[in-house]
Amino acid sequence: MTVHQTIAALGVACGLTFAASGAAGAAESITPLQPGASTGIPNAALPPPGVYFSFDSDYAWGTMRNNSGDVSHLPADSNPDVKASNFEAVGALMWVPGWKLLGADYAAVIAQPVKFAHTTISDPLAAADWHANGFVGTVISPVILSWALGNGWFVGGGLAIATPDGTTGRTWNAMLGKYTLSQSNIANYYWTFEPNFAVTWMKDGWMVSVNNVLDFNTKNTNTDYWTAPIYYLDATVAKRFGKWNVGVVGNYTQQLANDQQFGKDVANSIAQHIKIGPMVSYDFDRFTLSARYLGAVYTRNDVGVSFVHVGFSMKLL
Repeated sequence: MTVHQTIAALGVACGLTFAASGAAGAAESITPLQPGASTGIPNAALPPPGVYFSFDSDYAWGTMRNNSGDVSHLPADSNPDVKASNFEAVGALMWVPGWKLLGADYAAVIAQPVKFAHTTISDPLAAADWHANGFVGTVISPVILSWALGNGWFVGGGLAIATPDGTTGRTWNAMLGKYTLSQSNIANYYWTFEPNFAVTWMKDGWMVSVNNVLDFNTKNTNTDYWTAPIYYLDATVAKRFGKWNVGVVGNYTQQLANDQQFGKDVANSIAQHIKIGPMVSYDFDRFTLSARYLGAVYTRNDVGVSFVHVGFSMKLL
């Protein structure tokens, strides 16, 4: 496992799933962490001291699913038949100063994502088609810690903070009598705090890694909407063959409660995702190129998005 592969996907910790104005789902707009964003890397390990850059791009597509996991339709469901196709990209800088904190190696990351979205609602009661693009909120990870336990085992943890500085918009919905997100909305207008705990084993060319992430969100004061906490489990099993690294990645996402607006639960807003797919990377010595596919196996109360990721990572200093 090269040092480039270690940080190949850290920038996508602020990844996106979907932004649809007025449609209730796993979150008011987009889930703070893209399901499967941290797959493909040894999450609990850090590279040697230095400054690293990573870039990840993905194409995402999917259809809104209801509380039973079926395609959503009005008026039977609270959400229309929404189809989304998005291009998303994120660049990230990681700083590994060589410091020790509580016996662990220390690092910090800053990442900036951007999104180009196309959304179609085919239900006659709410037919629409629009494009939107803009920045998603900057993500700062001030503390990332990694403990090397020996015999190939690592444990790690940290904190990511997603800021509300992205492209947002709201509009007055006279029919509902409240503000809802406008079609130009791309980002979340609230803070998200994401602690994580990861375990990684790397030995004899094998890499097995599991990352647990939990979102805690503040309220969107523009719309009085609170996105309930969301748990993400990202897993990777990979084997190295010379400069090639191949494996399988997967994600399980579970929202822990209904969202709330004006102090009341939003019905059918507890989301769930299951995704799985292959990964491959190649080490060019100066940089590492990687690709992943995460296919939607099951989705409830959100857009059942599948992703194709392509990215690279390199050491700058």
